[in-house]
Amino acid sequence: MVKKGFSLLEVTVSIFVMGLTVTALLNLLNWSNMKYKVSATSWKERTCLTEARIWVRNQILNNNEDNISLKNMNNDIKCPLGFGYSELKVTKHDDDTFFIKISVFEDRNNNGIADSSEKTDRLFCFRRRSA
Repeated sequence: MVKKGFSLLEVTVSIFVMGLTVTALLNLLNWSNMKYKVSATSWKERTCLTEARIWVRNQILNNNEDNISLKNMNNDIKCPLGFGYSELKVTKHDDDTFFIKISVFEDRNNNGIADSSEKTDRLFCFRRRSA
């Protein structure tokens, strides 16, 4: 007697293996999508930090350290869409050395507020050139 077809056990095992394969592929797709989003927005964050660093450096070199404020920085620098500055802290170490903490945020939930998961902080040190 010749049997035709597959047994219930063989079908069950093959469906289980296909389910594991599809789940792994879907997780891989989700992971690559997250990595793409990070690489697609990281240049905007770097642009904001670079523009802020150049602006603060020019203010210090031109002896305008009183002009360094979050309001003035937001008025003078245009960030890419969805990004903004949330904090600017100036610490004067001596007459020629300044520590500047700048916070850039990506407004992912479009509420206009820098949430803790959206902020990136950077600390810069600027020193005036001596004569």
